[in-house]
Amino acid sequence: MSTLEAQASTQARSETAVPGLDWPAIAAAGVAIVLWASAFVGIRAVAPELSPGGLAVGRVGVGALALGLVVAAKRPRWPERRWLPSIVVAGTLWYGIYNITLNTGERYVDAGTAAMLVCARASRPGCGLVSGSPSPEP
Repeated sequence: MSTLEAQASTQARSETAVPGLDWPAIAAAGVAIVLWASAFVGIRAVAPELSPGGLAVGRVGVGALALGLVVAAKRPRWPERRWLPSIVVAGTLWYGIYNITLNTGERYVDAGTAAMLVCARASRPGCGLVSGSPSPEP
């Protein structure tokens, strides 16, 4: 086999080869799914002990601590100073309202129903504003 034929054969194999799996991404998705799913059970377990607002503060605190560790490790570039008030307002309104309503709702429905409702809400086009993603007008 000539060099040209060998190069063509190698190129043909590389074009049809299936790329390798991204194991860190798969692991991160798995951890996120497990933590998301267990949150509903955790909320249900502590709901009698904490108010919806207190539980929301706790959840946001845990998330801030986790993301703070990532920021400390990665040292990303900070957003421009002019964007910080918008980021704080959007995060407070979106995540705060979401957590308080979820925590309040779980006082009346079981954890499985709450998880299904949140999942259905996030996947419906008309609920884009609530889920944090833009949605087309119906």
